[in-house]
Amino acid sequence: MIEYTKFTGDTSYVKTLTRALVANYGPNNDILLPWKKDQEGNDDQAFWALALMSALEYDFPDPDEKPPASYLEVVENCFNNIVPRWDLTSCNGGFKWQIYPENAYGWNYKNSISNGAVFALAARLARYTGNQTYADWAVKIWDWSKAIGLVTDKYEVLDGTSDKENCTDHDNTQWTYNIGMYMHGAAVMYNYTNGDQAWKRHVAGFIDHSSFFFKPHDNAPDIMYEIACETGQTGRASCNVDQQSFKAYFARFLAKTAIMAPFTRDQVTKWLRASAIGAAKSCSGGADGATCGSRWYTGSWDGATGVGQQLSALEVTQALLTLRKHVVPRVQSGPEPAPPLRSSTGGAVPTATGTAVKKPKPSETPKPSGTSKPSKAPKPSETPQPSETSKATGSPATSGAPAAPEFQDSAETPSPPSPSGSGKCNCSPKSTTTVYVQPPSLTTAQPAPPGDIATTPLGSQAPPSSSPSTTPSVPENVFDGAAVTVRRPGVAMVAGLLGALLYVLL
Repeated sequence: MIEYTKFTGDTSYVKTLTRALVANYGPNNDILLPWKKDQEGNDDQAFWALALMSALEYDFPDPDEKPPASYLEVVENCFNNIVPRWDLTSCNGGFKWQIYPENAYGWNYKNSISNGAVFALAARLARYTGNQTYADWAVKIWDWSKAIGLVTDKYEVLDGTSDKENCTDHDNTQWTYNIGMYMHGAAVMYNYTNGDQAWKRHVAGFIDHSSFFFKPHDNAPDIMYEIACETGQTGRASCNVDQQSFKAYFARFLAKTAIMAPFTRDQVTKWLRASAIGAAKSCSGGADGATCGSRWYTGSWDGATGVGQQLSALEVTQALLTLRKHVVPRVQSGPEPAPPLRSSTGGAVPTATGTAVKKPKPSETPKPSGTSKPSKAPKPSETPQPSETSKATGSPATSGAPAAPEFQDSAETPSPPSPSGSGKCNCSPKSTTTVYVQPPSLTTAQPAPPGDIATTPLGSQAPPSSSPSTTPSVPENVFDGAAVTVRRPGVAMVAGLLGALLYVLL
């Protein structure tokens, strides 16, 4: 909706959106909500921060009433709240799915969407602020994801892994939003490093493997589908409520990838155009004749309904608008950065042949290299130095981000599994319930980098083992729009926006 406002000039939803954003700041302005203790995980917290990054990058209006913190302060507070949860007690690092040990479902699961979302958030913060420490964190998370096997050499992105088995037992299910998130983060790093060839290779690898999620049948070329649950070929008869929305995020991040890495634009446009047409044909059901279905390759409505279906159809259509408008997200200061030039080979996507990133010296031409290693974390009083794997934009570094811990190459790392894509694994939790524990309060919007983050097992810094005895109540006057109206007006609003976008684009 933030991008919709920017691209169309329609300000009808600005007040509602700003109220929704501020309502999710939380008591410490870091997107931790005591009244959502049964829902919020690391991925949820990072997703809200990504929404606020869009508000910054697209000059979204500030709230009418003075908020308790700015968009940037909340994003940085959120990032600083997340990164101390980098868990060195198992698997040589990584973020758990859930935040608190009381949550039996997901506490021992290190999944791709949590790590990928923080990776993308770090990349966008690095690009927006010019702070190299954020880039170091992005590299840190990337290196771990590759080493542990969540991102394979073929650029498959597996759903997650159990830390009870030191991350040797993986759920091999491939979901669209997982690859979309990592691809988006890699594309932002490609832009941030002014076209580093190693990041280009990673983006190209993700684009190449993304074809896995298109062409469900020979007569439906280039149409997006959720292979893990739409066709029944992997043991799942249907997609659940959450999974119905995954294509929305994939479409969004494909478009954002094409903006950050223009050499992908032709392929992305081809996929999104065919998928948007298929989605439009599926939005022909229900009493209103405009309800959207799940399967875009059937040529008509498939009888399915829900917010996830509406959201996915809206996002794949808006993704085309993103490509048409080609608005480059702005950075904190200075003019809008020019996107990297298309490949000198005529725009073809390069072959993905490596897994590493290495930072060249400023005077050198970027070249692919061997296994990467991020720089040693700077002391709090030092100016962060560029890492070996990413390249600063020339903007002055700031001290707002916690230093990234050094990657322990000497530690034993389990070999990546041979992904089957079947998703048949018993390590993936079946529930998403989160138990909230009150975090320590932050004294400033930008806490100082913790001095022992490079050596202390940060998993030991988990919140207290017992949750509050009573459920914190929702504060008075908090925004209640989406929480109480998502079922009917929410679907109607999405349907209306979808109709307007389809009229413009198709």
